[in-house]
Amino acid sequence: MNHYTRRYGVRLLSVFYKERAEIVRFRIATLEDLPRLAALRWAFRTEEGETPIEDQGAFAHRYQTFVRDALASGQWTYWVAETAHSELVAHMAVSIVRSIPRPSHMQDQWGYLTDCYTRPTFRNQGVGQQLLAQVVAWAVAQDLEMLLVWPSEQSQSFYARAGFGRDNEVRMLRLRDYDAAAPTAPLTI
Repeated sequence: MNHYTRRYGVRLLSVFYKERAEIVRFRIATLEDLPRLAALRWAFRTEEGETPIEDQGAFAHRYQTFVRDALASGQWTYWVAETAHSELVAHMAVSIVRSIPRPSHMQDQWGYLTDCYTRPTFRNQGVGQQLLAQVVAWAVAQDLEMLLVWPSEQSQSFYARAGFGRDNEVRMLRLRDYDAAAPTAPLTI
């Protein structure tokens, strides 16, 4: 490490990150974003090591159909981070789960946070953190009781820094492995 890098390297790097973060804006996704969201989802899952069961075009069609219907129903909201050049660099999705009515509230609902991804070149620059802050502010405005997320091992600290805690009250019965193949024939009971 030379004298210039020791003296200025950290400062120059932080300025680069600051400038990079300023070019990103955060917003709710629209139907026009569907092709780019499908490409991000493909990158996210294949980066994690999933083996595709179809080519990227067929997946994009299936994904876009799902998201189009999800947005139309109002049950799902997708948030994106995009650069000044309209490149989507991160996304998060929230499914609103409406709870059974109770006497003390007119309406109860909570959010399932999923499909959270930031392109590798935009990681560790605050983009994901800022996007999550937007999602949380929106969830508060929607009067959601809570946001639940099932983070990967690598993202545990990201969510912990954002205030997500572990809850020992939740119990889960796993019915199949996440990556298990779908059954070839319907199960009869």
